[in-house]
Amino acid sequence: MVERETSGQMLDRFVSVLSCFSVDAPVATAAEIRERTGLPPTTANRLLRSLLDRGVLSQDRRGYKLSLRFVGWAEVAKAASDLVEASTPILAELRDRSGESTGLALLDNDCRYVINNCSSRKSIVFHTEIGQTLPLHAGSGGKVIVAFSNQQLLPKRLKKLASGTITTRADLVDELELIRKRGWAYAQSEREEGLNSVAAPVFDAGGLIGSMTIGGPSFRMGEARAEELGEMVFAAARELSLVIGHVGDYPSALDMNDRNDTRN
Repeated sequence: MVERETSGQMLDRFVSVLSCFSVDAPVATAAEIRERTGLPPTTANRLLRSLLDRGVLSQDRRGYKLSLRFVGWAEVAKAASDLVEASTPILAELRDRSGESTGLALLDNDCRYVINNCSSRKSIVFHTEIGQTLPLHAGSGGKVIVAFSNQQLLPKRLKKLASGTITTRADLVDELELIRKRGWAYAQSEREEGLNSVAAPVFDAGGLIGSMTIGGPSFRMGEARAEELGEMVFAAARELSLVIGHVGDYPSALDMNDRNDTRN
């Protein structure tokens, strides 16, 4: 009976292949990779083909090497690291002032991913994982990104995730207009039942990069607290934006004639 490879084992083998390359030895032959990893020839060759097909490795007459995609990934990792350092004290202070969990997520194509968070000290809390990907159409953090982006970010289908998810484009367009007017977004049970949140956009010198969020259970974050918490997250997101190089008005003034029509 052939033992099936688990996802963890597969990832370990991919990492072992990538770890064969260094500044001192940027190129490696298939034989050298097999020797350094200890993998059977068939397994090593299969992993190498898979990494080549996905553009993670490149190959020339000397052997295999890491592709130039790693240059871009390295810059992203460096930027995220600097952003985590800059945002941590701001998120912690916002957590202490609001009493609820706070987080920072960056825009990534058609979703947002969490890069930093500070969990509430209370027993019942809203919690996200670093690296977790979240939708753009549901939740305050996603809606505020869509509202202040100059790109067309809305998916064609607005999937219902919880009782409060906005599922019609007309309703969402109206919501986005409200968000732009006040500078922050509010969500009630949009991404997860019983989870409410407020969020404001985060900008750097190049423009919109993501959103800062306060999230908590609906019984503590009802409409009565929405404006108070919205103003808190607005001030904190503005502070972070200035720290990381944003200049000009906050939120950035958008030329509505240059925006993609979200009704299409």
